[in-house]
Amino acid sequence: MRHVVVGVITCRRPEWLSRLLDSLLKQEVREEIKVTIAVVDNANDDKTRKVVESKKVSSTSINLLYDIEPKPGIVFARNKCVSLCQSLNADFLAFIDDDEWLEQDNWINTLLEASERYNCDIVTSRVVSVGESGTPDWAVNLIYGKNPYEEGEQLPVFYTNNLLLSKSVIAATVPCFDKRFAMTGASDYHFALRCNHLGFRCVYTEAPVHEEFPKSRATIKWFCRRGFRSGIGYTRSHLFEETYVKALVRVTFMTMVRLGRSLLSFAQGIVTLNKTKLVDGLFRLCSAAGSVAGFFGIKHEEYKVIHGK
Repeated sequence: MRHVVVGVITCRRPEWLSRLLDSLLKQEVREEIKVTIAVVDNANDDKTRKVVESKKVSSTSINLLYDIEPKPGIVFARNKCVSLCQSLNADFLAFIDDDEWLEQDNWINTLLEASERYNCDIVTSRVVSVGESGTPDWAVNLIYGKNPYEEGEQLPVFYTNNLLLSKSVIAATVPCFDKRFAMTGASDYHFALRCNHLGFRCVYTEAPVHEEFPKSRATIKWFCRRGFRSGIGYTRSHLFEETYVKALVRVTFMTMVRLGRSLLSFAQGIVTLNKTKLVDGLFRLCSAAGSVAGFFGIKHEEYKVIHGK
């Protein structure tokens, strides 16, 4: 019997959490698999607790538990999931976001089978963005873009929005997520960098999840702030894990790449009058600026504003 903990971090988004839990509770898992859905509430929200308590678990292979992480910050909530996984002596920890849901009932099985097939400790897949009612297409198309990965491809970077980790990864990296990224974002990129340095392989498999993109984020300002924040996170991650000289060389190169891609997107957007390309150019320009800002200790607190419902 193998045990998988599915970690769900939530913060005042009870409606979206309910949708996710409904899709998780419909998962079909193999007889030798036990699943625990661990909801970690980072707001101690009464509505969130009631949503979890209202769910009826019909499968004998799936358990549902609710816990609270009192320290505000996504890092602390993620690490609470890690602690729960270890306390349950689980073999795997999967992460999925509370604004996501599953269209297929074999998501867990697919991730586990990929781990076996490719003999890897980390498995990830894509996220399909679906706009909230009234969200403009340009924003939905921009958030993730087209999937560039193929089945079985090894990836140097991964995120926690659709992820499976073996207990070997957890044991080697605990505490997995660095508190210096508590409110800024990029803790999952930093974690991926640490895993790469330790020699763990991450492989892509086709196990998509769907994510609702809120209308409140569909602004040029939000994408620019996101780009700036991602650039800062990239620089800080490499400064924490590499020598200053190595990080400087890497970040300088990536800044030039981002500037080049920004100019290309701008040019394509102007020629084709494509707003997605124009905003993508701004996003990459702000990302380049953030990469430089990261060297000066500048931070951007991504998670102070909650989008969604």
